[in-house]
Amino acid sequence: MCGRKISPSVVGRALRDARVSYVIVGAHASNGYSGRPRATADVDVIVRSVKRAESAIATRYPKLSVRREFGMIRFIDGTLEAVDLITTSQRPLCRRLLKENRSVRVGSERVRIPRLEGVLAMKFEAMRLSERRLHDKYQDACDFARVVEANEAIDLDALGHLGDLVCARGGVKVTNLVEDVRAGRRMEI
Repeated sequence: MCGRKISPSVVGRALRDARVSYVIVGAHASNGYSGRPRATADVDVIVRSVKRAESAIATRYPKLSVRREFGMIRFIDGTLEAVDLITTSQRPLCRRLLKENRSVRVGSERVRIPRLEGVLAMKFEAMRLSERRLHDKYQDACDFARVVEANEAIDLDALGHLGDLVCARGGVKVTNLVEDVRAGRRMEI
C-alpha cells in the first residue's frame, strides 16, 4: 500500500483490541471477491463506536492527521488518505453490514468484511454519492463489475434488500446493474 505500514490486518487488530465493532469495506473488501485485486491507498472501515475507533487508530498511527467529514473521520498520511472511519449515523446499509459480515484471514490476522452482496451494495452506494468525485465513481463501477464477473452465486434477493437500504428502488437498480454486467451492457452510474 504505497510503501506504508497501514493495512487492513493492522487496522482490524487495532479496532478489535479496542473492542470496536467494525467491518472493512472499499477496495480491500472487493479485492477479496474479485479475483483481480487492485492497489489502494487507504483502508475504509465502518465502525460502531466512533470515539473508541478514532482513539484506537490515532494511538496506532500517531503521525497521521485527522479530518472530519460528514459521516466519516479521515486519517491522512501527508496528502494520501490512510484510514477512513465510516460512521453509521445516517446510513442504514452501514448499520446492516455491521451485523451481517464474515471473518477472513489477511496474513496472520482475521478481519471482518461484508458478505458478497454487502460489498456490491457498498459499491452501489458509493457510485450514487453526489459528493463523490466522478473518477472515484468509475473506480467503484469497475470494482462492482469485477466482483460480479468473478461470482456466479450472487444472492439477488439479498442484494435487492441491501440496495433498498441505499435509496428508493435501490434493490431494483442494483440488481439491474448485476444483470447489465452479466450481459456485457454498459453500466449507468
